[in-house]
Amino acid sequence: MSCRPLALLPLALALSSAWAADPAAVLLDEIVVTGARTVSPLVVTADPQAPRRPVAAADAADFLKTIPGMSSIRKGGASSDPLLRGLGGSRLAVQADGHFLYGGCGGRMDPPTAYIVPSAYDLVEVIKGPQSVKYGMGLVSGAVNFERKTEPFATAGTRLNLSATGGSFDRNDAWLDATVGSQLGYLRAIGTQAHGGDYKDGNGEKVHSAFDRHSATAIAGFTPDADTTIELSADRSRGEAAYADRSMDGSVFDRDAWGIKAERRNLAPWLTALRAEYGHSYVDHVMDNFSLRPQPGMKMLSNPDRTTDSARVAADLKLASAELTVGADWLQDDHTFRGGVDYASKPRSPDQSFDSAGVFAEGKLPLTGSEQLVAGLRHDRVDARYDTGFGNAALRNSEQRYHLTSGFIRLESKQGAWTPYVGLGLAQRAPDFWERAKQGGASLKKEGNTELDFGTLYRNGALEASVSGYLSRVENFILISSAQPGGSVGGSSGSARNVDARRAGFEADANWRFAPNWHAGATLAYAWGENRTDGKALAQTPPLEGLLTLGWENDRLALAAHVRGVARQGRAAPGQGNIVGTDLGETGGFATVGLKAAYRLNDALLLSAGVDNLFDRAYAEHLSKAGAMVTGYQQTLQVNEPGRTLWLQVQGRW
Repeated sequence: MSCRPLALLPLALALSSAWAADPAAVLLDEIVVTGARTVSPLVVTADPQAPRRPVAAADAADFLKTIPGMSSIRKGGASSDPLLRGLGGSRLAVQADGHFLYGGCGGRMDPPTAYIVPSAYDLVEVIKGPQSVKYGMGLVSGAVNFERKTEPFATAGTRLNLSATGGSFDRNDAWLDATVGSQLGYLRAIGTQAHGGDYKDGNGEKVHSAFDRHSATAIAGFTPDADTTIELSADRSRGEAAYADRSMDGSVFDRDAWGIKAERRNLAPWLTALRAEYGHSYVDHVMDNFSLRPQPGMKMLSNPDRTTDSARVAADLKLASAELTVGADWLQDDHTFRGGVDYASKPRSPDQSFDSAGVFAEGKLPLTGSEQLVAGLRHDRVDARYDTGFGNAALRNSEQRYHLTSGFIRLESKQGAWTPYVGLGLAQRAPDFWERAKQGGASLKKEGNTELDFGTLYRNGALEASVSGYLSRVENFILISSAQPGGSVGGSSGSARNVDARRAGFEADANWRFAPNWHAGATLAYAWGENRTDGKALAQTPPLEGLLTLGWENDRLALAAHVRGVARQGRAAPGQGNIVGTDLGETGGFATVGLKAAYRLNDALLLSAGVDNLFDRAYAEHLSKAGAMVTGYQQTLQVNEPGRTLWLQVQGRW
C-alpha cells in the first residue's frame, strides 16, 4: 500500500524551483524541539506543519508525545495510544476539526489518533485537566483538538505548502496542501502519505512495525462577506500497520468522513457569533494474522466498524464586560462486528451503541484590571446499549443511562511578566465501549475526577516559561485487570471494576534566547498515581522525564541538539492498567541524544536533516506493550523504540 510516487512529487517540485527565486535574508524560524507553546493557562498549541523533531510523525499520537505531559503506548511503528498526565482512552477527548471519532478494534489497534494525520491540520490545541466544558463530556484528563483554519482571501490568489521526508528504515512521508480562493470563498485540497518499514532497535533487532497510511481532504468554503463562513469538508484515509505486541495486525484502516459548518459573526452588540456544525465519521477496520506476517497455522480475521455522527450549536455572547459561550451538542455512536476469512459475505452484528446529548456554558468575567474569572458548567445524558450480551444473555438489548455533570472555576491574574492561576474542576464520564465489554463492565459506575490545577506563565522578552501542577481525586476510577501482565486486554479479555484513585504531578517548560542567535530550552513532566482501594501504585503511569535543547540560528542556517532523559519507574502494578494494556513491572531509565540542522534555500524552501537516538540506544518506554512472538522476529520483553534514525526533509511554502 506504499505511495512512494506521491512522496517524490513534492521533492521534485521543490528541488526544481529551489534556485528560481533570489535568496532573501529572512530570519530562520526557531527549530521546533518541543513542538508546542503554552499560550494561556493550561492551554498548549502546536503547529503540526512546522519543522519538528524527531522525524515527522506517522500519526497523531506520535506528534502529541513531543508535548510536555503527553506520552504514548507503543505497539509498533504506528497507531500508538496517547495519554495526557498518565490518562488516555476515553479520559482524553480527541477531536478532529471539532468532531469526535472512535476506532473500531476491541483491542485498541486503531485509536482515534491512528486516523488523524497531523500535517493535514493547521493547529493542535491541548487542554490540560477538567478546565473546559466546550470540548465534549468527560474531560477527566483533558482534551486534544486537531483543527483546520483556512484563512479567507482578501484578493484572488493561491497558497501552496508541501513537504517530503525520507529516512532510515524505508521511511518516506509527504504532504501537499493547496488552496485557491477569492473574497467569495476558497477551495482547498490536502493529500498526505506516510510509509515506514520494519525498524531496528538499538540492539540491531528488527521489530515487526511496518506501516502505510495515506489520506485525502477536500474543503470548500463560501465567504459572501467578512462576517459569514459556510464550509463543507470531506476526508478519506486508508492504511495498514504491523504490530509487535500481539498475534494480529491491522490490514485495513479505512475512514470516510464529511462535515458542514456555518458561522455568522457580529450579529448584534451582545451576540458576537453564532455557529452550527454537523459531522459524520465511518471507520472500517480489519485485523488478521496472515496479511502482514507469516502464518503457517489457522487463519483468523475480524472486521469491526464504527459510525459516529455529531452535531453542535453554540453562540458567543458579550454581556457588559463578560464573555460567554453557550451551546448544545449531540453524538450518536454505533459499533458492529463480523468475523471469519469470508467476512465480506457476512452480515454485520451490532454489539454496542451510544446516544448522548449535552448543554454547556463557559465564560470569562474581568474582576479588576489584572484579574479575571473563567468558569464553565455542562450536563450530559448518555444512553448506552448492549445490542449483544458479549456472551451474557441477560445483557442483550439492555440499556444503561448515565447523567454526567462537569464544571470548573479558575482565577487568573496578570502581574507584570507573571500570569499565576488556580482552578478547581470536576469531570464525569460514562464507561466506554472497551470497558463495558470486559467482565463486570455492565455494573460499572460513572467515573468522576475532582482536580485542583495551579501554575503560572512567565513572559519577559527573551525568556518564556510556564509551570503547571495538579492534585486529583478520581472516584470510581475504572481499572482494567488482566491475568497476563503487560499484555493485550482486547475484546472481552480481562475484567473491569471501580476503585478510588489519587493523582498528582506537574509540567514545566522554558525557552530562553540568552544571546544573539542562541536559544536554550527545557521541559520537565512528572505524574504520580495511587490506587487507594488496593493500596498499590496506579498502573500505566509514566515516570519523570525531561528534555534539554540548545540551538543556534541566523538568517540562513539553524542548528540544534537535544537530550531527553527518562527516570526509572519503580511504581508499577503488574496486571493492572487501562483499555490499552497493563503494567508489566518496574522499568529502568534511559537517555537519548538527537541532532538537527536546517538551511533556508530561499524565502520559500527549507531543507532540514537530523539524527534521532544518535548513540543507537536500546530502550523501551515504561508504557510500551509487551513484545509478542512473531515468526521471523526476536521476541523482546517490551516493544523497543527505534534505534539510530537518520532523516532528511524539504518543505516549501508559496
